[in-house]
Amino acid sequence: MNTEEHALSALQEWQKQVEIHRQGREQSEEKSWARFSEWYDNWVDNNDYVELILPRLQQHVGSTARVLEIGPGSGAFTLALAPTVKEIVAVEPAPSMRTVLNRNLSKRNITNVKIVPSRIEEVLQEEIGHFDLTLASHSLYNTKSIDMVLRSVIRLSRHFIILMGTGESLKWRQALYQRFKGKDRIRPPQIGYFYPVLLEMGIYGDVEIFWTSANYVYNNEENLVEEWMKALQLDETCRGELRSALLEIAERKGNQIGIYRRRRSALVWIERNRSVFSWEVELIPDCD
Repeated sequence: MNTEEHALSALQEWQKQVEIHRQGREQSEEKSWARFSEWYDNWVDNNDYVELILPRLQQHVGSTARVLEIGPGSGAFTLALAPTVKEIVAVEPAPSMRTVLNRNLSKRNITNVKIVPSRIEEVLQEEIGHFDLTLASHSLYNTKSIDMVLRSVIRLSRHFIILMGTGESLKWRQALYQRFKGKDRIRPPQIGYFYPVLLEMGIYGDVEIFWTSANYVYNNEENLVEEWMKALQLDETCRGELRSALLEIAERKGNQIGIYRRRRSALVWIERNRSVFSWEVELIPDCD
């Protein structure tokens, strides 16, 4: 049989999709995060995923807990968790996100967050200690060596919580891409590619699919149009048509305008002492 006819492993499928997503980008990763960094706080304020997930995280941490956060962004979970734990090690590779995160921490006089300006793959090759909880909220999509990250984190942390998408597209957003770009938006690998990797590695994490809001809210109509001009990378000749398309799906609420929807997300919960079956893990004794 030709080698090319062999089915890819789950890990290879994940890596293939990561590469397809990388190659399909129209902007560099750095430029994308620079655009998102200032906008992200507004997204958090207008959506409910933090308040839905936070109580579950807090069940497994306390005043002596160390938390590893992979890709904290502007600090949606960091700011909420920091007052209740001993330390958060926040691994954030994007300079623009670190700038906003530092500013948000300073505003709240939070001093127990250590920001590490690297990718998680690099950090896990160093001695960083053990953690009570590791959180990765929508931050593993671009991680090609996902197997190494999973093995390393599970050795270092009792609880590993991953929040990611289900792979379903928001219909209105996909319609914009089709209309103005002539193609579907290329999405990164999500739960459909991620969970088979876990099974292949002998990791049996709990998965919960739940609904969250997916609200895109702006101060005014001009902000709405300008943001999507940038997101779709359109020239000025498309502005009028884009405005009409957006106003067909947007709603005005008070002084703001937005596109208000809901979507499903996946919460993966890995308990090291009961979820790992097929490879050796050095267990850390539970604290009294």
